[in-house]
Amino acid sequence: MQRTLTTILVFWLLLASSLHAQLSLNPFDWFDGDEEDIVALNIASAAQEAEAATMLETGKAKLLAGSRGSANRTFKKIIKDYPNASATAEARFLRGQIFMAKGNWVKAFRSFQDVINQHPDYENFDQVIGEQFDCATALMEGARGRILWVIPGFKQYNMATLQFEQIVRNAPYSDYAPLALMNIAIVSKLEKKPEQAIDALDRLINYYPQSMLAPDAYYNMAQTYSNLVKGAEYDQGSTRQAISYYEDFLILFPQSQYLGEVESNLDSMEDLLARSRLNLGDFFYYYRSNNTAALVFYNETITIAPDSEAAAEARQRIEDIETGVKPISRASLLRNLLTN
Repeated sequence: MQRTLTTILVFWLLLASSLHAQLSLNPFDWFDGDEEDIVALNIASAAQEAEAATMLETGKAKLLAGSRGSANRTFKKIIKDYPNASATAEARFLRGQIFMAKGNWVKAFRSFQDVINQHPDYENFDQVIGEQFDCATALMEGARGRILWVIPGFKQYNMATLQFEQIVRNAPYSDYAPLALMNIAIVSKLEKKPEQAIDALDRLINYYPQSMLAPDAYYNMAQTYSNLVKGAEYDQGSTRQAISYYEDFLILFPQSQYLGEVESNLDSMEDLLARSRLNLGDFFYYYRSNNTAALVFYNETITIAPDSEAAAEARQRIEDIETGVKPISRASLLRNLLTN
């Protein structure tokens, strides 16, 4: 038994030694330099690079001569036959531009994305992102696909949003990223998706506070929350958020051209919030005969918007309570009106 264990141990030691020797070799020493081994490393051979470059020049000449279809077929063949060649990145890029010229924005964007995914060292990276932005913008502005290459399809707002999101991921530190986020917010409003708009604007505000779009982001965020407000009788979470962003706007951008409009909108939101507190005070005053609770909400009304109509009504209620005026219930008032 002991001899058997010793034999097994020696076998494993020899195996480990052999593996260590192999792993410590230069990985390129495993290959004898033939073309099949080079392809296995996802590296094009010198011959393949030359062939792909020659085909690329042929495709460019066709494109320059106005033969887009023939050029596109040449670029497609380069991509298929020489996926790892340096010329393939340019072939993908030019193919994307051909799709753009045809108004096929989705295929064009996908072709540019292949450049980014497959050729991250492509020298014209900024131009690729710019072309992607143009594709997404075309979809945002209402460009439609074609059904059976003839019939106009539906507007592709959702695809525009997906493309702008991809641009943010592709180039988060470029000037295109905040622009893409703003456009996501615009498209989301068109699609009546306020939550999606709020998410995009929030990222723009937090990640790109120095962007030239920051004032517009604060303004649009406040407007989006304002549009969610249903009235003084409902939950005021959106009202408070709108007030917060309007106030931030006035502090951060005091020279903005929107200043007067923002101040007016802020007054409106504050009045609405104040009226919601007035309504709560009225509930306790008229229906629960709880003057203590009513006074709390009336005072809150005055604090929120001291110059509003709601505040004026709250002051009158406080005076009535302090002078001992007994409230007449709203139900009684309604009955009196109906009987008279």
